[in-house]
Amino acid sequence: MNQQGLSGRRQYSAEFKARVVALCQSADASVDEIARAHEVDVNLLRRWIRRQVATVPRLPPTLVPIRLESPATVLAADALQLDIRKGAIKIHVHCPAAAADACAHLLRAWLS
Repeated sequence: MNQQGLSGRRQYSAEFKARVVALCQSADASVDEIARAHEVDVNLLRRWIRRQVATVPRLPPTLVPIRLESPATVLAADALQLDIRKGAIKIHVHCPAAAADACAHLLRAWLS
């Protein structure tokens, strides 16, 4: 509960603070409503919540092992074939899939 201190301010026990903060932890809790119901200033209650959260030790992130598949190998017979029109110009591009990056670079330069 609360008691009147020498300075005229209310003082709350640690048990009271813990109980009220615990009420605020549920998913459907309204901090404003809980503060009003327990005759506590809402900003003071929010400060108690922040302090409680700050005292909870943070766990290090959990590392999860994963297995990586080896990258798919590109067969030499695989090829890219594109027919592209730019205005009146029409080109037919045929390049090996292994050279796809170089082909893409050439096409970007031509299309820009």
